[in-house]
Amino acid sequence: MVGLKVGVEVRASTSAVTAVMATLPWMSPERIALDGRRCLVLLMTSLSEPEAARAYAERRVQKAATGLGLDLAVVSTEAFPGFIDVTDRIG
Repeated sequence: MVGLKVGVEVRASTSAVTAVMATLPWMSPERIALDGRRCLVLLMTSLSEPEAARAYAERRVQKAATGLGLDLAVVSTEAFPGFIDVTDRIG
């Protein structure tokens, strides 16, 4: 999948985040713990516009949480390229 990766910072229990991630397998979700109640969920999108990618990822997370009846709050979202070739800048 080519597009932007979006980091969705959420405040929720680990089990709630795990349940939400399980509903989004096509977005290759990854979880990074920030503290006891906050984590960053990284989601891959096929979108190339940052605003659209952020809105889509946040909407999918909130829709999943609502559908499962989970207590989850989105704190912030940020979009960035899914792949960065750092070797391109060497030399």
